[in-house]
Formats: sequence, C-alpha cells, structure tokens
Amino acid sequence: MKYRNIYSLFRERVAQYRDRDVFFVREDDHWKGISWDVFDREARAFASALIVSGLQKGGSVAILMGNVPAWPISDLGTILAGGVSVGLYPTSSAEQCQYVINHSDAEFVLVDSPLQLDKVLSVQASLVTVKSIIALDESLARDNPGVMSYQQFLQVGAEHLSATSEVVEMRAGNAQPDDTVIMVYTSGTTGLPKGACLSHRYVINSVESLHQVIPFSDSDVAFSYLPYCHVAERISGLYNRLYAGASAYFVNDPTKLWDYMMELGPRMFPSLPRFFEKVHARIVADLEQDTPEEQRRFADVLTLGRQISRLRQNRADIPQGLTQEYDRVAGPVLERVRRYFGGRIEFATSGGAPLPTEIAEFFDALSIPLLQAYGLTENVCVAFNRPDDYRFGTVGPPMPGCSVRIADDGEILVQSEMMFSGYYKEPDKTAEVFRDGWLLTGDLGELDADGFLRITGRKKEIIVTSTGKNISPALIENLLKEHHLISHALVYGDGKSYLVSLLTLNQLETESFARSHGIGYADFAELTRNKNVIELVGRIVAGVNNRVSSTEAIRKFAVLDHDLTIEADEITPTSKIKRTIVSERYRDILERLYA
Repeated sequence: MKYRNIYSLFRERVAQYRDRDVFFVREDDHWKGISWDVFDREARAFASALIVSGLQKGGSVAILMGNVPAWPISDLGTILAGGVSVGLYPTSSAEQCQYVINHSDAEFVLVDSPLQLDKVLSVQASLVTVKSIIALDESLARDNPGVMSYQQFLQVGAEHLSATSEVVEMRAGNAQPDDTVIMVYTSGTTGLPKGACLSHRYVINSVESLHQVIPFSDSDVAFSYLPYCHVAERISGLYNRLYAGASAYFVNDPTKLWDYMMELGPRMFPSLPRFFEKVHARIVADLEQDTPEEQRRFADVLTLGRQISRLRQNRADIPQGLTQEYDRVAGPVLERVRRYFGGRIEFATSGGAPLPTEIAEFFDALSIPLLQAYGLTENVCVAFNRPDDYRFGTVGPPMPGCSVRIADDGEILVQSEMMFSGYYKEPDKTAEVFRDGWLLTGDLGELDADGFLRITGRKKEIIVTSTGKNISPALIENLLKEHHLISHALVYGDGKSYLVSLLTLNQLETESFARSHGIGYADFAELTRNKNVIELVGRIVAGVNNRVSSTEAIRKFAVLDHDLTIEADEITPTSKIKRTIVSERYRDILERLYA
C-alpha cells in the first residue's frame, strides 16, 4: 500500500496539482473550474467546522446530495476531521433516510435541495444523534430556522482553522490503515440495509489495484454522474480520480450526459449496461434513416468485425487478410460510431449488472471493447476484464491483490487486502459472510481454464437492475403484503430497467370489498379483473412506492386470477413464495409488463 491513508494521498495530490482545476461545473453553457487549492481550503474549512461543532474522531456525517462539488469536498472534509462519511441515495424515501441516519449514528446531515431537506425535516424528531442539518441551498437555511447553510458552515470552519489545524493533523495524519473512513449501506435479504465499514486500507488498495488494470491518468476526461453513495462511484470514481490526479466534470442534468460526451470526448468511459444498451439502440435507429448503400457498408464492417471478435474470443489466429480487409473498409464506420462517445473513445467499462453478450460483441466488432467487471460493496475490486485481454460473458480474471475460488456449492469466495471491515453494529451478520477467512459473496460462478470468472446466478435473493441498483425484493414484497388485500407479492426485474410485481389477492378480503362497494361478480377470477379492484391495488402499490426509493418503485403490476398454493408447489408450508418456480411459471405475464 503506497499511501498510509487517504489524507496522505490527498495532501500529495494538492501539493502536486494545487493550481490546476479538479472539478468542473456547468454554468451558462460553459465549464467553470474549481482548483485543487479551493478543494483543499474548503475541505479543511469543513473539517474545522465539524471539529468546533463537536464531531469526535470516528463520528459519522451523512451526505444526502446529488453530484455536486460539495459532495466530495464534504466527504474529504469529514475524513480530515477524523470522521466517517456516510452517503445516502438521493432517491431514498424519508423512511429510508431516517433508518440510515439513525443506524449510522450520524451527527451531521447535508442536503442540497428542498426535496432532500423536506425528507430530513419530516423525520427530524426521531433523528436522535443529529446535531446539525446543513443545506447547500442558502435559501433553505433562511426559510428553515435551525438549518445552517453550507457556506455559513464553511465560514465557521475558516474562522477556526488555526485553532483546529493541530487536531486535523493528529486525526487525519495519524489515521491507521484499518480505521473506518466511510460507510456504504447495502441491501440485504432481510430488507434492512447494512452499513459496510470501509477502511483506509480498503480504499487505497482498491484504487492501486484499479490502476494496475485500467490505465487512467491526470489528463483523462471523467464525468461525475453516478451516485457517490454507491461503492463503485465512490471508489472507482471519486478516489480513483483522486489517486490519478484527474479532474471530474459534474453532470448537473443526466439528460445532458450525451451532449457533454460529444463536447469533451473521453478516451475511456465507465458506465452501467443500460447506458450501452441505449447507445446501441440509438445507433440502430439512426442507421434505419440511412441510405441502403450506407446501411450495407455498416453491415459489411460489422460482419468483418464480428468474425475478428469471435476468433479473438476463441483465442484463435486471425488471418492477416481478414484484418487488412477490415482496416481497409472500416474507417468511416468506426469514426461514426466513436462520435456517439465523443470521437476519442478507446474502450469502456461496464459494471453493476450483467452486460448482454450481443451488446458486448456489437461494440467489440466496431473496435470499442466494453470491459465488464465484478465487485460488491464488501470488496469492490474482485475481477475485471483487461483492455488487451477480455472475454464476453465473463467479468474477467481476479484483480491484483484479490484471490477468488469457487466453493463446492458454486458460491464465489473472495480473499484480499481490499476487504471491508464488517457491518456496523452487526457482528453476527459480519460473521455470517466469512468462512475460514474467505468472504462469501452470495453469488454463484465458475472459473474457466484461463482463470476468467463467470457469474452464473445469485445464492441470495437480490435483484440487480440494468441500471446497476441492488434491490432487496423481500422488503418491497413485505410492504405490499402489509395491506390485507394482498395475499402474495413477487417483485421482478433482474437485469431490467425497472421493477414490476406479480400480485395475488386474499379472496375473503377482496369479496368483502366487493360487497361494500356493490360490485357484482360471477366468480373470484372475474372479481380480480374488476376495474375497482385493480384501482385499489394500484393505490396500494402507489402507497408502497412512496415509502421506497424511485429505483425500488413498482412501475407496473399484474394480478393473478387465483392465489398461489402449497399444492402447486408455489409456496412453502410457511407461505413463502418459491421465487424461482413462480418467476418461471408466470414469466410470460411478467415479461408482458415490459412491452
């Protein structure tokens, strides 16, 4: 480990790049830079304000903000104060914010908008450890007594810098490699998120491993648009850029990401599978508007590229004549496709969810490899395909510093110096995920003869959407079943862009509802299709959606005309759904919800 802690890394980068810009924000159709010097001064001011406001070493600070420079500034400021930074998803409900803030024992909460402040204020009475709420928008502080503005907070810190500098040096400079520095909350099968404690060792070793696999320099263009509270964006985004001395362009409007790519032209681009699916769809749609001659030229290049790609994947020799023909005709087509990424793209990385093989092959045939990776909150750097050595359908070989083996039951086991320290306040759950020093990932997989890891399934019931969000279906299903009308609920959406649900109704309760509303029906099956019943179910679903994040919301649902039964092998004797059986049996109904 080259650096003892994040502070030593940060201090070196500030000294190296002090006058260069580290952040860029969009203002009036141009990019405004924020220097490393400003980053340093504001992070220290934030740390100073935390210290004079009573944050003790190891105390937690919760950040509920979108992608704005104040996020990494307050994150580093918390680290300089010897605290633990805790990110919350901007899509979290008030109820979810309340749980994470309380469970993490957060003493300070940062918000950036009226929406986020309203969430916190609505549960403020139950936030037992919170000393102060800090709002990025100054008008929120003016309109809400007891809320301090971010700038006011920085000013307090700036006024006490000389008095707190020795404390900062002692807490941050003397931080030990195994000290917890951030907490990332991850979903569990019980539905309640767990706070994974990540140390300085975890962070530094992870970014050093990343740099051995994916070349990234201080001249590379990088965008900040994925949630900082997600472990991948925190480690491979924020801290990876810090390690490389690279700048970040903040995407204030996700719909503008494409425009910014066209403008800035990144050499490499990390994202989620859903993004590449959208680019593929756009290319195909644009191609449909071309002349037959242009379509034929594109198809010819794609055919040649696929031949080369498949030979490469099979580790077979590629005939020189095939390569020469591809090079002769492919230029204009490749240039056209690269323009969808800004014109300078060499490769892209994909993680968080499975990447469809057809998408990977399409872009590889057009000389843009999509390198899939695999990791989890507990160990973000597990496996990664390399720019010069990749295989479709796999997540690559283990990363430097990480060992992987497959248990007898097919579960992927991991051992490394990039391991989390445990779940906060939950030693029993921590013990459950370790066996003889190996992390039990809950994922199933296999290693091929060349050491490439292939993910084959999940041992634990976690849905991963195409946007990379890990979701515990049990939580949402239990919320749906809180209403007496709902008998069983199955949440579905693995690899999809949104969630849907298959619902069954309690016959007695549904018939009672029908009688009280004067609804006539011939049999129960007909009643389940009644307009008034469906509207009621819709209101139940909407109520649950208000209690969860937008990514956990049920977009569409279907109501079966019968209940699930033990006799049909659909539920257990304790009335738990047999997820695999029910998902397969009613797959056609579920898939139609995505039409």
